[in-house]
Amino acid sequence: MISERAFSRSFDAFWQELLPLLTPRFVTLFNEGYEVTLLNEKGKELPPLPVGKGVERFDIVAEFAFRLARIANEQCIAPTALKATTAAMAAAEKEAFELIDRYEGRRPTEVEPLSEAEKTEGLLLCLRYDALYRSHPAGAKIQFCPTFPGAGFLNSSEGDIGVGSTLIEVKTTTRKPSGKDIRQILVYAALDAASGRNRWSHFGIFNPRRATLHASSIESLVLRLSGGKPPSDVFAELVSFTESDQSAIERRF
Repeated sequence: MISERAFSRSFDAFWQELLPLLTPRFVTLFNEGYEVTLLNEKGKELPPLPVGKGVERFDIVAEFAFRLARIANEQCIAPTALKATTAAMAAAEKEAFELIDRYEGRRPTEVEPLSEAEKTEGLLLCLRYDALYRSHPAGAKIQFCPTFPGAGFLNSSEGDIGVGSTLIEVKTTTRKPSGKDIRQILVYAALDAASGRNRWSHFGIFNPRRATLHASSIESLVLRLSGGKPPSDVFAELVSFTESDQSAIERRF
């Protein structure tokens, strides 16, 4: 069994057959044509957030910011009040380390607590989630960590955020989206369709550090990348591959 992240980064021959038009050229065009810079509460474009001095553990800081945003949303805490909410800060830090440890196999005793510089960076990133919400219709339902059932050699998984009818993947990096990021979103959409839910019609890739959102209709994107196949056929092929090619996963992993 493997994760959706590992799947989206492997099996290149399968992906090239499924989505033959997901090429480096398309990714370049996607990044140029689909990028929207998010706005602050005054309607002005947010600038990129450079990595702060003393911040080296980018993965943990990004996860800390995400967990803070989830707690703020679920507990109705204003992002500007998070720093004074010690319970929320401690819970977000604990969750961030638990997730990173799970992926990297480290023991809790091997992890140093977040520094003040890292906490400050996480808070600044967390504030940018409000800009993501503002980019959608007022009152749109926000759901953190939507779950997806596994299929074949794919484990069950969690997405990042659903906002209204849009499934958002969060990538807190200095780079723009990649083809593998698009693959990962489509894995979630395929698993959602296989479960009969079809909760989202659109997807987005949100980057708090760059203050950008790349968004598109799932149907139009799949039609374009597959050369005209409807999403139902593409998603069925994806799920069928995971269920029928167990030998491939055993050889590769």
